[in-house]
Amino acid sequence: MKTAFIVIRSPQELDPTHMMHRVAGRDEASAVLFEDAVYNALQAGPSERLGRAAHEVLVAADDLEARGFSQKDLRVGRAVAYDEIVDCIMERTDRTVTV
Repeated sequence: MKTAFIVIRSPQELDPTHMMHRVAGRDEASAVLFEDAVYNALQAGPSERLGRAAHEVLVAADDLEARGFSQKDLRVGRAVAYDEIVDCIMERTDRTVTV
């Protein structure tokens, strides 16, 4: 079952990969990063863990830019607009888990 994991907390507050490993295998997991969760894709340790936990990492471009970063700063995943995030959640996955 394909699962979209919506993450909104910074890596200092929460490591989302623990829940991701318990609920879905890497090939079934997509991580969607909003708000301060974008730092998970920018920092060395958290980005490596996220890359091992999900086959797809989508970073909300607006939230990334609001924090002064861009696609080139990402260590994992790619910056996307909200329409692609909606497509991931509604069309490419079977369930959504917020962590």
